[in-house]
Amino acid sequence: MSFTNNLPSYESLLEFQEVYLRAIALSWRDEEFKKALEDDALLALQHYFAYKCPWNINLNVVAPGPRDGWDKQAKKWNLPKNSMTFGVPLKPEADEECIALAAYNDAGPTYLFSCC
Repeated sequence: MSFTNNLPSYESLLEFQEVYLRAIALSWRDEEFKKALEDDALLALQHYFAYKCPWNINLNVVAPGPRDGWDKQAKKWNLPKNSMTFGVPLKPEADEECIALAAYNDAGPTYLFSCC
């Protein structure tokens, strides 16, 4: 799967939110989709919803634990925590730090937390 590496925009985040909610709803009634989502979330979203994520990201969906779910009595969700992993590159040679930092920032579409 290839990515366009667009910088996340407000619109692309809203689009992802919509697809994510559709995926939850479908996973509640379709075990085959739920398995596909857990095996390769990006591929499942592309196959079932024609959604191609614009960011270079690893999206992992995990099966819920025994305590995760809707609590009827409390009328609230008990949800597993979302997680985020990001990498810090190795430090360049001292005489190239400024150039390397500027190049990292310029690569913004590749790294969600760059400044551009």
